[in-house]
Amino acid sequence: MTPLTFDRYPSHDEIATLLQSWAEAFPDLMTVETIGHSSEGRPLLSATVSDRRAGSPDDKPAVYVEGNIHAGEVLPSVVALATIQALLSRAREPDVADVLARYTFYVRPRVSPDGAEVYLTTPYRLRSAAIPWPSPSRQPGLHPEDIDGDGEITVMRIRDPRGEWCVSDLDPRIMLRCDPDTPESKRYQLVQEGMVEGPVGANLTMASSYWGLDFNRSFPHNWQPEYLQYGAGPYPLSMPETRATADFFLAHPNIFAAVLYHTAGGFIFTLPSSRSITSYPHDDLESEYRTLTRHYVRMTGCPAFQSYDEETDTARSGSLMDWAYSQMGVLTWVPELWDVQKTSTARPERVAPFQTLDEAGEARMLAWNDEALGGRGFVAWHPFDHPQLGPVEIGGWTFKYTHQNAPVQYIEEIAGPAIDWSFLVARSAPRLEIESIDVQGLGEGHWLVTARVANAGFLPTNVCQQAVDVRRAGTVSVDLAGVGAKVLDGGQRQSIGHLKGESSATDEPWRGPVAARRRADVRFVVEATAGTEVTVTASCPRAGRAVTTVTLG
Repeated sequence: MTPLTFDRYPSHDEIATLLQSWAEAFPDLMTVETIGHSSEGRPLLSATVSDRRAGSPDDKPAVYVEGNIHAGEVLPSVVALATIQALLSRAREPDVADVLARYTFYVRPRVSPDGAEVYLTTPYRLRSAAIPWPSPSRQPGLHPEDIDGDGEITVMRIRDPRGEWCVSDLDPRIMLRCDPDTPESKRYQLVQEGMVEGPVGANLTMASSYWGLDFNRSFPHNWQPEYLQYGAGPYPLSMPETRATADFFLAHPNIFAAVLYHTAGGFIFTLPSSRSITSYPHDDLESEYRTLTRHYVRMTGCPAFQSYDEETDTARSGSLMDWAYSQMGVLTWVPELWDVQKTSTARPERVAPFQTLDEAGEARMLAWNDEALGGRGFVAWHPFDHPQLGPVEIGGWTFKYTHQNAPVQYIEEIAGPAIDWSFLVARSAPRLEIESIDVQGLGEGHWLVTARVANAGFLPTNVCQQAVDVRRAGTVSVDLAGVGAKVLDGGQRQSIGHLKGESSATDEPWRGPVAARRRADVRFVVEATAGTEVTVTASCPRAGRAVTTVTLG
């Protein structure tokens, strides 16, 4: 098996080669397919990981895992690849073998290959794709550029008696907001390293992004146009990358959960994303979903925050997590994998996402850069003669592999707990079993066949009420078939609705036995000769298949 190394962030071609080598080495456990092509023609790759000897992957409950829908978030690509590697390399361990036999992982390591290539091979940063949006031309203002040619786009500080920034006394690399009594001679203006498009005015303002598309704002649930939701694009699913994602979900009704890796922040975003939790008419997001979220917090040490901010009424419209849940009934999470502040400053966990550091925190972070990174994460301030602005100083954090993505030496320790949690999510799936089949002779070649079908999983067979509400939760069907066997009563296929899971257990015994809600008896009157074999199959898109054969007589 060609190992995944944690010493760099791979290119699209390297990912493709690695996936193909794994599929060839483990043909019973993995296949790779192209589910579409990017705007620039790169294949959009998806790996299916499941033990085919134990049944078709599409007949098993599935967890969808993806990374790198945002071009600059390349850490999730490696964590997604590490998920596949863990499944394959540990396939003989009993716990993992059980996961592979009973469940399926659909893994898409890189959703935005075009943008990721730009991010990995140039100094530029971008959200999703190197496509001009919303304007076909650069707008007036300051645009990020590597003007000193060091391969990084950092920050410029410019002497300005009206500037709002000054140099810290604690560490001269740190820039602080000025106090009212800061002398004019010590004040700076602080802006992104770059060039000005159009006239250089009295005030330097950042131009709107030239590459402004955000694939994770273009899904068709509560989608908002550009003037309300920046990056949404001209219409929902306007780009081939997002359309391929939606089509994949529609083609795989066995997906019951989705783990959508992002970075950064060091927490996990939970549902909902575009409207208040109080607007949902059920308790989906208060019950099993919250239990699984608590396990993420326990296993990773990272806090959870709701994507929709109830206090500020802040929505993330058109996100994949919201669409997958609200329109497909799939439980979704967005782990923001990397937290540079927690790692570098040894501070306690966040009480809110995206907090800023004080001066002492910045100093601790710089000390971490000096000791752990050998100083590579911070460019020392140095003078430069800007062709438009005159004398400036350029320096600051390199950002890409300090703030946005983890330095490579941290990747493996980040990936481990996240992968273990994704395995736990898979094991929470509903799982059909045929507990027993009773055959009773009725005389004259007639038989009563009673099959007891149970849900042995944690979640109910519909997974969540939202799946029922939007008609995406296929019910449990039970079939009886056999050569020479004719079903006279009950129908050859019977639907028994949905079965509760282990999560329905209650500490209130007066509500009735939990087991009764997790089981159902299905009866068939069959005409056949003694000795005929009949097969009973129980199936449900999100709960898998169970098959048992019995002999009449």
